[in-house]
Amino acid sequence: MTDMEQALAISGGIFAVMMLTQYGRRKYDLHKVLMPIGTVSAIGYFYLKGAPTQHVDVVVYLVGAAIGLACGVVATFTTGVERDPGSGHVHTRCGAGFVAIWTAVVALRVAFIYLAEHNTWFRDHLGTFMAEHQIVQDAIAPFFVIMALAMVLTRVFLLLARVRFLAPAGAAVTQGSSPVRG
Repeated sequence: MTDMEQALAISGGIFAVMMLTQYGRRKYDLHKVLMPIGTVSAIGYFYLKGAPTQHVDVVVYLVGAAIGLACGVVATFTTGVERDPGSGHVHTRCGAGFVAIWTAVVALRVAFIYLAEHNTWFRDHLGTFMAEHQIVQDAIAPFFVIMALAMVLTRVFLLLARVRFLAPAGAAVTQGSSPVRG
């Protein structure tokens, strides 16, 4: 499988899972917290255990984590959080903004891999940059994995925090206030 095919498969899979499990109005419960944490832990362990770990590689991974964190913040704030006044259950609501941030992240990853494989100018500049900074080619895939994992974990923990700030079930809602929405 080429890097492009692998990028398409992984990115498409992550996108499909996120859309199938998060898009629309969804009940928010412990499963919505534990499932992504377990998945991220498993993927992180199995995919990253052989990643290069020289100093510069760690810096590259930290940049990936920072980008993922920023994207996770945006994804969180495109997600509404509300408590159903009748049942007391918490729900999330993801719409066009959520789809847009995930589409942008996946498209940028695929575009990077496409350009690295098919565009001579981009490939030459990327190679020069990597050589000048002593970044090995094997650090690119972990960069993208760490970015995706950071995005997912950031969203999980920020949503958990937002849910904690919702009024408890059965609490009276004062005039002019409304449930927390993204």
